[in-house]
Amino acid sequence: MPEYPPPDDPAGPFLYFAYGSNLSAARLAIHAPSARLVSIARLPDYRLAFSIESKRTWLGGVGDILSDPGVEVWGALWVIAPEESRALDTQEGVFRDPPAYRRMTAEVTTPAGDLVRCRTYQVVAPDRGGFLPSPAYRDTIVTGAIEVGLPEPYIAGLRTIRDNGVQGGGPH
Repeated sequence: MPEYPPPDDPAGPFLYFAYGSNLSAARLAIHAPSARLVSIARLPDYRLAFSIESKRTWLGGVGDILSDPGVEVWGALWVIAPEESRALDTQEGVFRDPPAYRRMTAEVTTPAGDLVRCRTYQVVAPDRGGFLPSPAYRDTIVTGAIEVGLPEPYIAGLRTIRDNGVQGGGPH
């Protein structure tokens, strides 16, 4: 795997671990058109959760990662141009008041066994009770997981996520 600057270095391209709707290249391209898939990867000791609600875009719970020893979240490792960093932060609600997500440096492992430091995002104030995602959000995650080639057992688990039945919603 080529060397990339640290995930918090503004000078060069950065590696971004996507686990939610940004698994989809089409969804990610809205705010980061330079994004190129590097590999799939897994984040150990975290679980996928829906701990924040999107009331205007997805109309239901949206993805988060919560610490959970022994569990893992699979996702896509994208390389993104530095000039798109702010747009990605904006999409993730980093600059909202109060902020929705915060940047987080994570260490993920590729199927080849490479340990990679990268950027990801985590909800600032997660609701531990969580929210059910809309069908559109869940389906976007599943479609993206298939596109990037996440392991089939993980995709099967994503397909079983209960949704809130609210139609509509989608990327902006």
